[in-house]
Amino acid sequence: LVLILWALQASGESTLQKLEREIAEVVAKVRPCVVQVRADGLQLSGICWDRHGHVVTAASGVDGAREISVSDAGRRLPARHLASDRRTGVSVLHVEGVQAAGPLPAPGVPKEGLTALVIGNAFGLRGSVSLGTLAGTGCSVLVEGLKFENLLQFQVAAQPGDGGGFVADSSGRLLGMLHSATAAAEDQISDLRGLLVPGPARRAPAVAYAVPTAWIRFSADRIIRHGRMIRGWMGASLLPAGDAVRTTLGLAPGEGAEVVRVERDSPARRAGLEAKDVLLSFDGSPVGDLEALQWKVAAVEEPVTVKIVYFRDRERRASDLRIEIDPQR
Repeated sequence: LVLILWALQASGESTLQKLEREIAEVVAKVRPCVVQVRADGLQLSGICWDRHGHVVTAASGVDGAREISVSDAGRRLPARHLASDRRTGVSVLHVEGVQAAGPLPAPGVPKEGLTALVIGNAFGLRGSVSLGTLAGTGCSVLVEGLKFENLLQFQVAAQPGDGGGFVADSSGRLLGMLHSATAAAEDQISDLRGLLVPGPARRAPAVAYAVPTAWIRFSADRIIRHGRMIRGWMGASLLPAGDAVRTTLGLAPGEGAEVVRVERDSPARRAGLEAKDVLLSFDGSPVGDLEALQWKVAAVEEPVTVKIVYFRDRERRASDLRIEIDPQR
């Protein structure tokens, strides 16, 4: 113990110096995976996804763009937009000759309280880094009329141009891709395309949202495999059944999910589901873990019919629901 204490004192390294060194090591590890994306003049960030020239970035910045390019190690190369997943906000680009200069990003495990670093290209300037904390998981937000679910929430100062950036944990593992942000004094959530909201007086957003690595991988792999986004679609928004609802229906804790919205002309509507119905089982399995149900629906690659059981006004009902391919409206 005496020898260890002597060694620590002899090093002369303060806690702050150690923190600075470790942050610099994470940034050096991650930076080779992060590229700059330009789409019709908008500035974004992107993440090198594999050794075959695929880059993932924020769909809001590249959807509909006529001219897209990627900057990598001083080179600016033309990029082709393969497709986007409008449910996650993930787009895949293909760029001949671009690949990560270092190891590909390893997935991290998101847990509330983790230290997180956002490595992006704020205001189009390569090399921006923000330090923050993972504040929540499984978040839902509405951005320009589109609802996104299962997002990670961070207390971090994200800037326009950071959209599509790499969110790393303290070991440099990929927690997610930066998706959107909101300022502390504002309720409106915006994406982080280019210089979307110009003006030096604008406050840096205090809360940012990111797509978790697992959903990035799902969207990217589907797009790369099919050349377009293929995922199952149910067309209903669900929330865990509340205590009062479960008590009324005699359900166990964690059992059941309440339907809060049914999309027009959707499989859920054709199956007869309505808002305030309580879904009990899906394809023979009890409904409790909503993320597991979302994965099950999204994993569908060809239309399939499943049996659902639900309560409406305390009446138990059953119906066939045909999971279709998401039209990505």
